[in-house]
Amino acid sequence: MFDHPWTRETRDLGPPIAWRFSFDLQASAEELWPILIDTDRLDRAMRLPLIEYTEQDGVLRGASRLFGYAFRWTERPWAWVAGKQMSTLRVYDNGIATHLVVAFVLEPRSAGGTRLDVHLLWYPRSALSRPLFSVGERHVRAAYRRALERLDQQIAEDRPRHVLLARRPPALGREVQRRLAAIRAELLRDGVKAGVADALVRHVEGADDMDLRRIRVVPLARRWRIDERELVIACLRATRAGLLRLCWELICPHCRGVRQTVRVLGEVPPKASCAPCAAEFSTDAPEAIEVTFQVDPSIRRVDTRVHCLAEAATKQHIHVQQPLDPGERRSLETRLSPGRYRVRIVGEPRHRLLDVLDFLDVLNVNAPRSPVQEVMLREGDKAALRSGPSPVLTLVNEGRERRTFVVEDVRWVDDALRPAALFGLQEFRDLFAFEFLAAKVQIQVGEQTILFSDIVGSTRFYERLGDARAFAAVKRHFHEVYTAVRANRGVVVKTIGDAVMAAFRDPGDALQAAVALQELFHDDRSETGLRLRLTLTMGSCLAVNLNSGIDYFGRTVNLAAKLQGFASAGQIVFPASLRDDPRAQRVLGAQKIPVQELTLDLPFLDEPLDVCRLDLHRSEVAPPVRVRPSRHRRAGMH
Repeated sequence: MFDHPWTRETRDLGPPIAWRFSFDLQASAEELWPILIDTDRLDRAMRLPLIEYTEQDGVLRGASRLFGYAFRWTERPWAWVAGKQMSTLRVYDNGIATHLVVAFVLEPRSAGGTRLDVHLLWYPRSALSRPLFSVGERHVRAAYRRALERLDQQIAEDRPRHVLLARRPPALGREVQRRLAAIRAELLRDGVKAGVADALVRHVEGADDMDLRRIRVVPLARRWRIDERELVIACLRATRAGLLRLCWELICPHCRGVRQTVRVLGEVPPKASCAPCAAEFSTDAPEAIEVTFQVDPSIRRVDTRVHCLAEAATKQHIHVQQPLDPGERRSLETRLSPGRYRVRIVGEPRHRLLDVLDFLDVLNVNAPRSPVQEVMLREGDKAALRSGPSPVLTLVNEGRERRTFVVEDVRWVDDALRPAALFGLQEFRDLFAFEFLAAKVQIQVGEQTILFSDIVGSTRFYERLGDARAFAAVKRHFHEVYTAVRANRGVVVKTIGDAVMAAFRDPGDALQAAVALQELFHDDRSETGLRLRLTLTMGSCLAVNLNSGIDYFGRTVNLAAKLQGFASAGQIVFPASLRDDPRAQRVLGAQKIPVQELTLDLPFLDEPLDVCRLDLHRSEVAPPVRVRPSRHRRAGMH
């Protein structure tokens, strides 16, 4: 009998009716695993009935119809060891069975390929129902064979993963085809490249419904070999054109599943919860929100119904998930590759680290040298662990309650489009100016380079030109600043009087924009003589709500404003740490601009700050200076 995690729960139910289907496949376990865990796609290929899932206090409930009968059940979380096995348990409310264990076990074949064993253990509701199971066994075996032979053939043909077991949708009607053509033309008029627009429209028109439930821009850009920024902008414009819908998804930091989807940024709450993980989380964490897109229903109605939950497919960072009864001990062979993993128990805040070393590292540190080692994992242990590749994990539940052990990759796969990427696009701020954050919500936007620009001597400027001419000149100045910022992949966050605050993801882009602005507003500009002072800083920022807009806040922003007091007309001031960044070095090397070094004693900093001051119109390098600002010296922006 197959050893599954629900032995204690089913041991008093009597002997099960065991179905075992064995398939010898050409594909390797590594090739098969990503598709097998997508049980929704696999069950659809087998033509199994649709399932309606609901979540009630963290418990998953399923409902379906088979042969005209309605079935309802509770579905336990799946258990798996990545690349080797996975299983689940259903407890039925009605029907001819009380329980069903489903399990997949993969083993490499000596002649190459994989032996896949599918186990279905049915526990009949009564002895009278036992003969009925023979009716379905042949049908289910044939359905698995058809789907798996098709999958094996597609893998042998080296088909891309996204087309394995895919289903082409029905052709769209003529009216929708006309709308798609009009949207494509609109995208081209808005500056979207033809190749990007065509790829997006083709995807909406011909992709499998399962691939359109969540349109994730980052993996699509990589697959289509399209610049990620260009595709994001195209999707934003397609949203305004009526092709797509913009979604803000709240992501649990533990299971990394989508816990809530909102259509408007202002509806993002400061906190969210995940009942299956028994955890509450803050939405200000860097990975708490993912931006995705959906197809507008007026273009195509995407079928969101499912054939199975496909839990392991949505948690591919989890390599081992195993429930254990009180006092239970279980050893598992794994395929953990070198890297760092986190070991935790679902619902518990504590965790411990497991470093899996490659063989060369094993030889150089005090770690087991056998290619397969046993690693003991107990509830409450805190010490970090080390092992070689593919360790044997022994899980021990010494508690009084059933516990689920998880071994997960500590790294987040960088396939998510985060809010910071949108906030840093001028196109988003222009097209979605109505989007704002709720008052209590703060979102980490990661490292930003902040640029502050201010007009030097604005009071005298207005006195000299008069209000009308000065206002017109300042307005033209805003347009030129916006243009320079946008041309260098930045975004204008806000204006404050005559000043501008902009943000860039790349310090080299920010420095290039600053140089371009000082070249625009130089001494010989005869129309107005308007001059600028510019400051830059680089560091982490928070996105917050200010005056119903998306503003940036934090020490990085504050320092950029304070440095304005040390810049004069035509100058750019920034910390030496920004100068030392390789991306900024490339710009400085290309421009060959003299750099003056200053050391500032600022009252709000614990240590002196080394900064650089550029003057584009000064040919020689000024000597280093140490500055102690007086109380009356300008310390920020007006």
